[in-house]
Amino acid sequence: MKRLLLLALALLFGNNVFSQEWEAVYYSDEIINGCDYLEAMELSNGYVLVSSLNYPLYVFDFPVDLSSVVHSTQPKLSLISPDGEELYSNVYFKYGLCETTTPYLFEKNGEMYFLTSYSPDHDIDSENYFKNYDNIPTESIIGLYKLDEMLNVTEAYEHTYPIDTFEIRNEAWYHFRNVYCGYIHIYSAFEDDGYITGVYSKMESASHEERHDSVFLFKMDFNGNFLLRKGYKAGCGTSIMACNRQQMVKNENGYAIYYRGCPDYHGIVEYYDNDFNYIATRDVLLPGDSSPLLTSGMLDIFSVMRSNHNTTYVCSDFEGPGVNPNDEIRLYEIDDDLNNSTELLPVLNYIERSTSEHDRTSMRSIDMTKDGGIYFTYTLNCGFWNNEDSWIVIERLDSDFDTIATFFYNENDVYSEATCITTTKDDGLLLVSYSYDINNHDKRWSKVSKFPASAFGIDNIEEAHAHNLHLAVAYPNPGGEVMNIRTGLRNAVLSVYDLQGRKIHEEEITDDVTSVDASKWQSGTYVWKLGMRNEELGMKEMESGKWVK
Repeated sequence: MKRLLLLALALLFGNNVFSQEWEAVYYSDEIINGCDYLEAMELSNGYVLVSSLNYPLYVFDFPVDLSSVVHSTQPKLSLISPDGEELYSNVYFKYGLCETTTPYLFEKNGEMYFLTSYSPDHDIDSENYFKNYDNIPTESIIGLYKLDEMLNVTEAYEHTYPIDTFEIRNEAWYHFRNVYCGYIHIYSAFEDDGYITGVYSKMESASHEERHDSVFLFKMDFNGNFLLRKGYKAGCGTSIMACNRQQMVKNENGYAIYYRGCPDYHGIVEYYDNDFNYIATRDVLLPGDSSPLLTSGMLDIFSVMRSNHNTTYVCSDFEGPGVNPNDEIRLYEIDDDLNNSTELLPVLNYIERSTSEHDRTSMRSIDMTKDGGIYFTYTLNCGFWNNEDSWIVIERLDSDFDTIATFFYNENDVYSEATCITTTKDDGLLLVSYSYDINNHDKRWSKVSKFPASAFGIDNIEEAHAHNLHLAVAYPNPGGEVMNIRTGLRNAVLSVYDLQGRKIHEEEITDDVTSVDASKWQSGTYVWKLGMRNEELGMKEMESGKWVK
């Protein structure tokens, strides 16, 4: 059973009228079909267009059993009204083919479009596997599709390409069948002076001793015509295993494409001029490293964005070596102007966020406000390996990466992870995420949450709370010898009380994570509070919660 839960909340507290927030939630309750919301954009009329993947859902325990990985997908779009009601949804199915690119969303002159690619479906568990058809598909498609107001395709502009369909059928192939066979993948596409600019790769099957993969930079009009396209033999940096989404930016030199390089897994940048002629390749010098080579771990570049002062923001995570490694979430500002850079691109500024667990960034982790401020999101996976709570962290940063406020978003007994954030016209935020019940993994859902900009201020904390945003969290919960408090507040006072109201601990908060020794506390439930001193009001409570030992 699939059901859509739509919440429209108009919240009134005292004399404060809060802006409207809503959540559109898709529940995947059937074992045979599922859907993940992945990206969202606000249209000029205030409606929200959402791209997602529609796939056969194989329920698995967590951590992931690779034999149960989802293989075959089809593009799906949903249209949500300004007050949070899903009006239409549509799956764009093609026989014998599966989606290999999550749809890129566009609006041009009030019309909706999406750009995606299809390749032959090698998932033998899928009814759509090409063995079921007399004419086995041997071509991939890059398609731009124009939509009406009910998300029906009114114009389809498609380009077909012969593709390698060899199946090696080794262990890796059985786990990732459509990745280890030939396909086309678009890993960047954005509107550029009234046109669509992007880059895609054409991949051969991984079975070949020497893979002849290619990468193509393109410019397309909204009638689906390629106005300019140039191809290059791809190095290992352009492998889909090393690329994610939105890896391309426009800069003073023309265009730059960011990759996770290999075999040393450092960051590399390729430069092209405005006519897509290759210029140069540069490495990124990461803070704390004497060279760009990271032999002790792996850097994964997830999203890049051009700043409003001619630099590039790069959001990534760095995965340390070993089994169940810790991850560091990193946000860099890079000077990538070839006119004043060295062979190693200098990092002008960076911040990192991490716990002792497995934190994760998202497919699109940053977006900018009109004044150049930054929304930055990642997942605080305190229980990634232990089936405990997680939180989606949303930070408001200024252009110098200084923290304005940090918020935590989630429910109890739920694992949640952010996939994308985009700003709205009024500098609010659309957050796309997926979740599952940590006590019952069959209960899985994805959702789009809309927040007004006013929800991310700490001057009126009641409004943040009204939108289920919190300034601090306690973990692990339940816990044992140590209670950790994570917060972006500084010079706050942490107080801990037992259920009889007796204060048993107090200290000042000075770091992102404060670890409290609870070894001498008796088993039971405790109340923690964070307060800020105010000369006129005294101690103002900013956040509180319960922690169980």
